[in-house]
Amino acid sequence: MIDSLRGAIVRPLAALILFVALAVAHTWPLATAPATLSRNDNKDTVLNAWAIAWVAHALVTDPRHVLDGNIFHPERHTIAFSDPVIVPGALAVPIRAAGAGPVLTYNLLLLAGYALSAWAMQWLAWRWTGDYGASLVAGSLFAFNAHSLVSMGHIQAIHAYGLPLLLLGLDGLCRPDRRRLWDGLLVGAATALLALTSGYLAIFGIVCGLTVVAARWPELREPPLRPLITASLAGAVLIAVLVLPVLRAYREMRQAQGFSRSLDLVAAMSANGAAYAATPARVHERWARDVYQRAEPKDSLFPGIVATLLALAGVVSLEAGLRDPRVRVAVALAIVGVVLSFGPATPVYDVFYRAVPFASSVRAASRFGVLWLSGLALLAAFGTAALTRRWPRMAIVTSVLAVAAVNVEAFRGPVPYVRAPEPSPIYDTLAALPPGVVAEMPFWWRPIDVPRNANYMLDSTRHWKPLLNGYSGFTPESYRKRADILWYFPFRAASFAELDRAGVSYVVLHLPEYGSQRREARELIAASGRWRIAAASDDVVLYERIR
Repeated sequence: MIDSLRGAIVRPLAALILFVALAVAHTWPLATAPATLSRNDNKDTVLNAWAIAWVAHALVTDPRHVLDGNIFHPERHTIAFSDPVIVPGALAVPIRAAGAGPVLTYNLLLLAGYALSAWAMQWLAWRWTGDYGASLVAGSLFAFNAHSLVSMGHIQAIHAYGLPLLLLGLDGLCRPDRRRLWDGLLVGAATALLALTSGYLAIFGIVCGLTVVAARWPELREPPLRPLITASLAGAVLIAVLVLPVLRAYREMRQAQGFSRSLDLVAAMSANGAAYAATPARVHERWARDVYQRAEPKDSLFPGIVATLLALAGVVSLEAGLRDPRVRVAVALAIVGVVLSFGPATPVYDVFYRAVPFASSVRAASRFGVLWLSGLALLAAFGTAALTRRWPRMAIVTSVLAVAAVNVEAFRGPVPYVRAPEPSPIYDTLAALPPGVVAEMPFWWRPIDVPRNANYMLDSTRHWKPLLNGYSGFTPESYRKRADILWYFPFRAASFAELDRAGVSYVVLHLPEYGSQRREARELIAASGRWRIAAASDDVVLYERIR
């Protein structure tokens, strides 16, 4: 009874505590000041902080319009211009309700994403290997690797716990002696987690499903088939209920905006050979610096020397080996991940691009390297389990050393952060004013400058009024046309007329961006007779339309 309780509660809880501690260590010194330290020098971080804050806000105030973010007014479904981040946004609801700002919310969710992803993989590896220590190795490698530790700005990539859960559910469906309804529901729930977090993760889930079917097809054909069909239908219904409304919004956005990624663009963001030698790890700093300088890797996908050796042990060990269908799945995932990460450089990608739903939305094919790292993590767990079985008296020592080694080899800290600036107090004034559309100036025109709108978006979390500006994975044509005119505000009369056409009620003028022309800009706005100052600070002026 006591042993059963320890297995059911104590060990999983101990694993979670370990992974929380590792998340703090791998992101250090973030935990020392999570409300102010940030990677906001990366505009994708700011975009995702805004998106999570918006989703948390909309889930409480207007769930039916959760994808209608307040940017790029009057466009609809603007959250769908990038990843939906609905799952992280849902997790953010209590954090935001407690009064946390978007930076603190983002950082807490970052730590949670690392810990939960490691925990989910640990659960899968524990079920597959029966070895607790080996499962801790797999969890560490899945969550704390070269790719994830350079992806802190893409929090949706860190919340990847749906992938191990999907593999666990699919494993149950593949086993003729099991095939419970629970397995089908787990597949459905895991797929929903992936799809409601990230478009990339959703596609990774599709690839995982196809890979498992191909690797374990003989088992899937074995009777009894009725439990398999029933469980699969239950999972499909769950996916339909949870995911179809979001997919419908994405489909409408694609049709309205003509959104897709060309193969040429995908090729530019596909992995190269150097990506599989690239890592931010401190222990490989000299080697990695040479890789980054000479070969210009398109990503960081080096799994680590220890992980590679353990994975090889998992493949060649007599206890596991390729005779084990689970090992075959892990090997297949690693191979498929490598092949797809090279994008159009391989003929397979062209078939994938045209045949798999939403595959044409993928821009960075290098991210398929996540499947490679996932497969390696599982193989390393099999390898660790094989070693502990071979030397049972050294099992605990072997496991501890393996967990320590893979984490030390991946460690990149201390991570460089910046201090997130405090929003101007004028946004508190703006929040108290009547509803109306906001335009932030300068209204960035050049594509290279459009990401600077991300700061405006983060500031909008103070008021949530519709914003003419925006930045996301896709920029609509309406923004580009408007920017051709508003870039010249307030120096051309046409820019005032454009604000009228857009129904703008408030203009926020960022004076430092105007340099020596700041006085002239303010004089022109005053001379127009259309706007009056509602609030001002040294750097920012808020104007409201004279009605």
